[in-house]
Amino acid sequence: MRIEKAWVTIAAIEFDRSVQFYRHLFQQEPQILTPEKYAEFEAFGIRLGIYRPTLEESPERSPITLFPAVSLCLQIENLETAIEHLNPADAYVGEIRSVSHGREAYAYDPDGNRIILFEPS
Repeated sequence: MRIEKAWVTIAAIEFDRSVQFYRHLFQQEPQILTPEKYAEFEAFGIRLGIYRPTLEESPERSPITLFPAVSLCLQIENLETAIEHLNPADAYVGEIRSVSHGREAYAYDPDGNRIILFEPS
């Protein structure tokens, strides 16, 4: 598995309030902004994505009991290869989903921390 980039994303039910908070904290505008859905800041060596969770990401649909507010996102070359790499490592890996920016699958480490495997389109 070849990892190309890594960053952290946080769920924000009150999306606009969270984006305003990070604008203030980082003293800059987000580099990427999809209104009401996603914002991304890159500052001080940190790449931080803020997203409004969808119904598909509700706790009822998660294989774990806690809502994953923070996720490790790994941009990879090939999603199937990454999933194969994680299968013997005690990771739960969900279905591959097509999303507006490519394909992704949610994986969970043994402690239930979410890792988003992302293959850009």
